[in-house]
Amino acid sequence: MACQQAAQGPFLRYIGREHRCAEVERDICAMPIASVNKKGDERGAKRRLLRKLRDRYRLMLINDSTFEERFTMRLNRLNVLLLGTAAFLLYGAFVTAVIVFTPLKRYIPGYADQETKRNAYRSLVLADSLERHSKERDQYIANLQAVLSGELPADSAVLFSTLAKKPGAEDLEPGTADSLLRKRVAREEAFSVKDGWAGGDRRDLAGVFFFPPLRGIVTSRFDRTDGHYGIDIVAKADAAVKACLAGTVTLASWTTDAGHVLQIQHANDLVSVYKHNSVLLKKVGDKVRGGEAVAIVGSSGELTTGPHLHFELWRGGEPLDPQAYMMFE
Repeated sequence: MACQQAAQGPFLRYIGREHRCAEVERDICAMPIASVNKKGDERGAKRRLLRKLRDRYRLMLINDSTFEERFTMRLNRLNVLLLGTAAFLLYGAFVTAVIVFTPLKRYIPGYADQETKRNAYRSLVLADSLERHSKERDQYIANLQAVLSGELPADSAVLFSTLAKKPGAEDLEPGTADSLLRKRVAREEAFSVKDGWAGGDRRDLAGVFFFPPLRGIVTSRFDRTDGHYGIDIVAKADAAVKACLAGTVTLASWTTDAGHVLQIQHANDLVSVYKHNSVLLKKVGDKVRGGEAVAIVGSSGELTTGPHLHFELWRGGEPLDPQAYMMFE
């Protein structure tokens, strides 16, 4: 029996080997067929889906009483899907435009418009300034408390230059030269009509704002050599003549040559003169402000050829060119 099994061993191994080869060949042959069937199923599913999307339907509106067809439309699922997508996009664009280009965006939580941002920036700057001023005030108070409590050291100037003797009441009495100067100034200023600042330097006029007494055409300019110590200004008839500075009226009279004449004393030894007026609106002693109407332009007097204003400006007895300090045209 052992010999028989030994003889059958190679035969059985050969049969098993053939069986396994047949199974392998069957599996190899079956693989392309399965993949082809799978691809075919996928293509069929795509075709069925496209066919469903392209299937046409009819949308109809029918009168319920008369069964009359009022409206009809042919649609398919693909058209409905495209129309829905387009409507959604248009709605989104409309909502975005309304939010961006209208004030409705202010009601969206978390949105800040330009005015709010500017207010926030101003508040930030103001808070920073207040904080800086608060620190400066605290430092000032601390220094003041230290001075009052005597915690600060002595000043170095006191250490370097000590006084051998404290000044008394006799040291504060004015000297002879000082007393004479005070008396002279008081005598000179006793009858002054100045109501502001004073000074003897012509450079002081650089900070003075002159009002032009009249707007018009300057027909005759200032000429010291020809004896013409003012300017002639031609303007419309019945125009108002205004004071060039604040001051006091010292002359309001009539002369044969200049007609109605008005003279005003100003601060800093300035005197302004207005001639050939038709009417004077102020009298001697009146206080006037700069730019206030004091007369009406005219052609009174013999030395005139028509309605105009002859304006002069004097300082310390010396005539000044008015066009150097104000514009008339």
